[in-house]
Amino acid sequence: MDLATQVEELRARGSKVETALPASDSMEAFGVNMMDLAMRPPAARAGYNQGMALGERLTGFWR
Repeated sequence: MDLATQVEELRARGSKVETALPASDSMEAFGVNMMDLAMRPPAARAGYNQGMALGERLTGFWR
């Protein structure tokens, strides 16, 4: 089942749903080979930065 279908089903049952997917800079940090261990530090930094940016928006959602 794809993500959109899962989200629709959850919402239809009354759940509040917010999705977080890698932003473009996070995807770029992964590089072309997601198994390249050298890309782990920049990918982790990009994910952390994205999480920090999303945190403020999601704080209200979680309450």
